[in-house]
Amino acid sequence: FPPRPSGTGPAGLHRRAHLGGQCLWLAMATDDVMDSATRDWTSRKEGPRRTIYFTKKLPGSANSYARTGQYLGDWKANQYDGKGTFESANCTRYVGDWVAGKREGSGTLWVKVKDELRKRYVGQWSENHPHGRGVYYYPNGDHYSGEWKKGVRHGAGTLQAKAGVYEGAFFNNKKHGFGVLDLPNGDHFEGMFVEDMKEGEGVYFYFDKDRKTHTKRYDGEWVDGVPKCGYYTEMPPDALVPASRLPEPLPPVELAAPELVISDRLAEIRRDRAHVRAERVPLDEHFTPEELEALRVAFGRVDVDETGEISLEELPRAFEQVGMETTDEELARLLEHLNKRNEPETTLTFAEFSQAADFLAPLEDQDDADPAYEF
Repeated sequence: FPPRPSGTGPAGLHRRAHLGGQCLWLAMATDDVMDSATRDWTSRKEGPRRTIYFTKKLPGSANSYARTGQYLGDWKANQYDGKGTFESANCTRYVGDWVAGKREGSGTLWVKVKDELRKRYVGQWSENHPHGRGVYYYPNGDHYSGEWKKGVRHGAGTLQAKAGVYEGAFFNNKKHGFGVLDLPNGDHFEGMFVEDMKEGEGVYFYFDKDRKTHTKRYDGEWVDGVPKCGYYTEMPPDALVPASRLPEPLPPVELAAPELVISDRLAEIRRDRAHVRAERVPLDEHFTPEELEALRVAFGRVDVDETGEISLEELPRAFEQVGMETTDEELARLLEHLNKRNEPETTLTFAEFSQAADFLAPLEDQDDADPAYEF
């Protein structure tokens, strides 16, 4: 090392550093030695930088510190910006793009498992959350490849799990919409899902392990994951599977006018489950950010215990926080819309409260709006 600079006196503190292959002394002096321009230059982090370590002082020790993280990469205005690698004290590591100090763009997140770094997520990021397309590796060995929105599975994707392989639509982290499910026992399902459950129209193919092919199928309606009404039929023989030609007929139908009975029952189920199968719309797509924040504040002022729910008795007070009033008739229609009972123990989550606000104050039809209003 070159000799330590002199002239700063006992008030000066010096530290050795490697910059561009050269060994330099960085003066960390008191204000009477370092002018403001020099202090600003030494503290500003801009452009590509070598590894910077972050530490905290250990309690009960005058000169002992513990490393809390480290960053190697690009900076802009004293924030991570560009390409960079950050590693936390628990060895979690992110390698990828940064914007204004946040993970934004493409990147890979690694976590430490039994002294070994393993990939946890590879893909697109926004505001520090998986957002866009990416692959997530779960600790139990499952993995999901598909679309993300603000840190949750949302859109089209494929979930490969021990319980089976699902390919289809996701909404707010759950299987929701049309999907195809292949089970470990060979059974196969194609149909609709609502919040991880088979719900609506669907076709289920039953696999016969002895014949090594699908031999029967069910076409009909599903409710909460259970087949409720439909038809069971035999599958035609598979030319490539000789054993499938062995007959295993279903018992004959002995019900009078089965088509009429089935159609009436199907219509009844679809009518009764219409509220469950209603199209979901993300809250941030149904409200402006300002409206959504106003609803959160209103809900929070009533949910003072932070239980995540408000009672039916508290609902009018929550509406008052956003300048809404409800009549008994409107409340009755609202409860029917939400499939809720008019009972004291009835509660509503924030999502249901937001849905209620939208139901009672729907967006105006554009044809009726002021033509001079510009969006």
